[in-house]
Amino acid sequence: MKYVCTTCDQEFAVIPEDTVQLTPGERRVNSYRFIDGSMHSLRRVIGKKTPKPEPQPEPPLEQTELLQEVVEVLEEFPQPEPVVEEVKPVAAETDVEESMTTMVAAFRRSR
Repeated sequence: MKYVCTTCDQEFAVIPEDTVQLTPGERRVNSYRFIDGSMHSLRRVIGKKTPKPEPQPEPPLEQTELLQEVVEVLEEFPQPEPVVEEVKPVAAETDVEESMTTMVAAFRRSR
C-alpha cells in the first residue's frame, strides 16, 4: 500500500510516525503535517492493475502490396489545374446605399 499527495503528486510508501494528522478520523483524503513543516493531503492507493495493451498484428504483406498498387494508379491520374478566383471591383456608391441599414436610412431622412 502506498500514499499519494493529492496536491503535489508525491508518493510515500508509509506515513512517517512523526507526522501530525490535521483532519479528524479516517477520510478518503487525510491531511498531514510532516516534521520538516511540509503539509500533504494523502490518499491511500491500493495496487492498481494497469491494463496491458494488446499487441497489434502487423498488416499482411498482401495489403501493403495492394496499397502500393493503389498509390501508383493514383499517381497516373492528371493533377487538377489550380482555380483562379476573379477579383471583384470595389463597390460603387449606389451599392453602398442599397446595403444601408434601417437605422442609417431613418437618420438620413431626419436631416
